Amino acid sequence: MAGSTYVIFLPYYQTIMRKSIYTLLSLLVAAFLIIAVLVWIAPAPNKQANGFNRYYLHPLPLPAIGTIPATNILDIVGADDSLFYFSIVQQPSGVIATSFHPGAQTDTLNIPLQASFSNAVSAYFFTQVNNRHITVFGYNLPVIYNTSRTDSSLHTFTNLSAGGFSQGYLLRDGKHFILRKLNISEKDQLFIRANTENDSILTENGLSELHRDGGMSTDGTLTYDRQTGLLTYIHFYSNRFFTFDSSLQRISNSHTIDTFTVSRFEVAANKDENKQVYTNAGPDQMVNGFSCADNNKLYVQAKLKADNEDEKLFNEHCVIDVYEISSGKYLGSYYLDIPAHTKVNQLFVQGDKLVVHCADNIYAIQLAH
Repeated sequence: MAGSTYVIFLPYYQTIMRKSIYTLLSLLVAAFLIIAVLVWIAPAPNKQANGFNRYYLHPLPLPAIGTIPATNILDIVGADDSLFYFSIVQQPSGVIATSFHPGAQTDTLNIPLQASFSNAVSAYFFTQVNNRHITVFGYNLPVIYNTSRTDSSLHTFTNLSAGGFSQGYLLRDGKHFILRKLNISEKDQLFIRANTENDSILTENGLSELHRDGGMSTDGTLTYDRQTGLLTYIHFYSNRFFTFDSSLQRISNSHTIDTFTVSRFEVAANKDENKQVYTNAGPDQMVNGFSCADNNKLYVQAKLKADNEDEKLFNEHCVIDVYEISSGKYLGSYYLDIPAHTKVNQLFVQGDKLVVHCADNIYAIQLAH
């Protein structure tokens, strides 16, 4: 009897299971189609008119005049009349130099760092090189090492109060640093000026917006133009930028040519034991990418398509917008012969050469005039 019952009900059971599987698959397909439709019809910055136009300074994408592999290179750290300098991943005491000329060799400069300092900052540091100084910023300690390029015995260690910093520059006087540094009491990043001779600190008054999120929602790029002595801070998530001088006095408020005046970044906060931890609440909606400055010009990686833009060119090439630092005036744009999908980590400009640090290669671009 048990055997015959099993034979009678097995086909019925199989039919029920088959129908359940088909129903589940149908629901999954329907859910996928609904999500696909929502993504397709959702407002996206480059699928709709963004309310601004671009003027191109050269009709064709500017080609690279030289490239080097980005393997083991951390940052572009400076340039002089003929060479560009690069820091090395996890090696604060080494700097690579190259001219980008065809067949040019690379050389390595050794920075006379104490082993204890080098080890302490090896995972978190950035370096700057100019004609007179080499500076290593240990932003997690936070400590700054500054030495003369001609006499390594002339060096200073500047120890700062608790709270790391994310960006900084040695000013052209060789005695002061401008930093964007975490202020523990405000739970946000503020600009400060540190003096290497007497360790005095000047803190900004009203330059930065306070959101008390560690500076995440106002993240951006700090640039320094040694010719004018002016600093500019460009927001990633809105079109705003402002310029200030070495005494932390605001010179001007400006905006990039796009129309997104409100930050496009959301912050989520949670508790990690006794510390407040901030993360982004969703995908980054970047308006501006990385920036650099030289000779009263500001170069900004553009993230949004202009209404008069050739869609094919924009989707295939990196775009750089150029502004006058002293006035904030838009001067025009360039297409670069670098794929638009390439991850750009940094921009650096010296005279008529723009150097672009990407995930795979570092490109030197001759700017057209």
